[in-house]
Amino acid sequence: MLQDIKRLWERNALLLAILATIVIAVLSLTSVPKISLGLNIKSSDKYLHFIAYFVLAFVWYFALKDRLKKKVFKIFVPLGLIVYGIILEGLQGGLTTYRTADIYDALANAAGIIVSFFIFGRIRKWYRAI
Repeated sequence: MLQDIKRLWERNALLLAILATIVIAVLSLTSVPKISLGLNIKSSDKYLHFIAYFVLAFVWYFALKDRLKKKVFKIFVPLGLIVYGIILEGLQGGLTTYRTADIYDALANAAGIIVSFFIFGRIRKWYRAI
């Protein structure tokens, strides 16, 4: 069963990564209604940024893990995703009137990408064993 899921995931990983990238761009550049999770956490949108970019990075890591050389993978995939997050923050400030660019959002995005990279390294060992 796990091998079937693994094969399905591997066949569709690149498509899912592209889809996740598009979804994050749309959510970043459109007017999204405020969602109250019922948590009274200050700066809770930073957690959402962290989670979104954690997932985005994780999907891209899986999609590109065997397509790029190890050194290129370790440097350019995280760096490219961080630049993507910064570009979207800039576009929010420049293209929209209902969203603002926020350096702390970009930092939360980068933190999600970096944490995802380290967790991916641990999970990749287990994943290969399947």
